[in-house]
Amino acid sequence: MQYVLHFISGLSDTFIDLLSAGGYWILSAILVFEALPFVGFLLPGHIVIIAAGFLAKLGLLHLGTVLVTATIATVVGDVMGFLIGRKYGYKILYTFGKYLFVKDEYIQKAIEKTKGMIDTHPGKTIVFGKFSPMTRALTPFLVGASDVHIRTFWFYNIVGGIIWIFASVMIGYVFGASYAAAAQYFGKLMVVATIAIILIIWGFRIVNRKFHVFKKYELFALGLNVLSLWALAKTIQDSFSVHSFMSNFDIAANLFMVKYVTPVIAKTALWVSAVGGTWTMIFLGLAIGMGFLVREKWRRAAIMIFSILISAAIVTLLKEFFLRARPYNALIELGGGSFPSGHATLAAAFFATLAYVSVPHIRSLVKREMCIALCVVLVVMIGLSRIVLNVHWASDVVAGWALGVFIATGCILFIRYVGAYFIKRDQ
Repeated sequence: MQYVLHFISGLSDTFIDLLSAGGYWILSAILVFEALPFVGFLLPGHIVIIAAGFLAKLGLLHLGTVLVTATIATVVGDVMGFLIGRKYGYKILYTFGKYLFVKDEYIQKAIEKTKGMIDTHPGKTIVFGKFSPMTRALTPFLVGASDVHIRTFWFYNIVGGIIWIFASVMIGYVFGASYAAAAQYFGKLMVVATIAIILIIWGFRIVNRKFHVFKKYELFALGLNVLSLWALAKTIQDSFSVHSFMSNFDIAANLFMVKYVTPVIAKTALWVSAVGGTWTMIFLGLAIGMGFLVREKWRRAAIMIFSILISAAIVTLLKEFFLRARPYNALIELGGGSFPSGHATLAAAFFATLAYVSVPHIRSLVKREMCIALCVVLVVMIGLSRIVLNVHWASDVVAGWALGVFIATGCILFIRYVGAYFIKRDQ
């Protein structure tokens, strides 16, 4: 545990040094390039500015420097976009649009709509164009391609940039104050997890409102995703606290197994643990994924393969990061870190994904429910087998279950969105 705390402290110091040395340059680069056509759609400029205000409240960045740097960067970026539009005109949109799967009719509609606004209210278009992610990267370019005088653009560009930067940085700054207050009561990790959950739900809603790609199974996956993230954060926070429910439960569960596990139960747990091992789950996941590839079921293949590979990679990294010692009274001798359980992680990821790719295609309601129940039972049995053998603390298994479900459902939602997005683009 002392090694973990020392490692975390070292990472924190490195992160702070990185922000102090290059944080403002990173902020400036993102804001400059976000104002360029097409490139700007790929950069999360608004999120970066809010994050900068958040970090300023925490003392990692200086508030005044953030405001000045961000304002200059966004103004410079807009001027670059304006000059590109003035020199090349609308034809550059058609030239590069086809490489980004944007059809000419979509570009034409965007040009006509924005040009009408520019001709009628150029000042309002320049100022309020900063507040929408869909127009922030195109407005300076389209204004440059129109007949707006550069002095008019300079004035409204500076006014809009100041208003947008100040409002965005202050949102992050106020949020940083709320974070500092909440972290004293709930713990920093839980506050971060809560923020992430809000962003996940918000992103799900935005994507579904725009593309309508998620169905009822994806809504259930979203619920499992945010619940598993909360459980994972809570387990990590409690497991490494001196006095907490989870740390006390670990000891109680360990002593219970020592007292009541019989040789028959131990042999059964050993068999379940061997059958449901990490390499077994990886092999089955990749085999099923390759089977879907052969049948050209690209989405299901991607979900299965990525869920398994990402789970295996992350659980390995977390074991090396935490380096938690295994229980001293384990029935079998194992090396490596204990937290989180690899068996529980891979089993949860595999069977959660398996249920998603198979259950919707089972016509019988009874068979669907039986399939889901069987997947849940197998996940629970594999995890419990590790606790029975005392090769893991109970919190290791709970964290493994949560991590596996979180990765699996995250892959489901992401690949479902990406697949549906490109299908819609090709129609």
